[in-house]
Amino acid sequence: MKKLRFLLSLTNDDNDYQIEQTSAARHAAQKLGVDLEIVYANNEGIVQSQQLLSSIQSRTVPLPDAILFEPAGSSAHPHVAHAAAAAGIGVALLNHDANYIAELRRLFSVPVFSTTSNHEDIGRIQGQQLSALLPAGGNVLYIQGPPKVWPPNNATLACSKPNPRPCNCAS
Repeated sequence: MKKLRFLLSLTNDDNDYQIEQTSAARHAAQKLGVDLEIVYANNEGIVQSQQLLSSIQSRTVPLPDAILFEPAGSSAHPHVAHAAAAAGIGVALLNHDANYIAELRRLFSVPVFSTTSNHEDIGRIQGQQLSALLPAGGNVLYIQGPPKVWPPNNATLACSKPNPRPCNCAS
């Protein structure tokens, strides 16, 4: 049986979350007996896109069976995912959702999926926690990520929805 090869592209290698992802991926690859190559995009979407396309289009090394990537920057790299699926390479989008997933599944017979947190539920839970911490209501400063990124906005909206006891969430 052929040994599977995976390419994992992470945004960077210098924060605790990414370091833990690297460690967990290496441990899982070793446990499952698969080859794993990890590349880092240095928080640059263009660098990440070039790294992934280089591997997908390589004529000198065997193609990966799947690419897994957490998008660096604001793009979920639809052109990269399409090129991979067209080449028979599976695609896993990490910590992000993309509207191109359904189309790639329809067009190609390789695994294509995304994994992400339900940020609306996270915000709802945070709102419930704030209500429990402030039983008489009160004001809260809610710090979120970049304002144009959808997950934090969904969490903020859910957090500020009416709870049994009102908390004013200012972000």
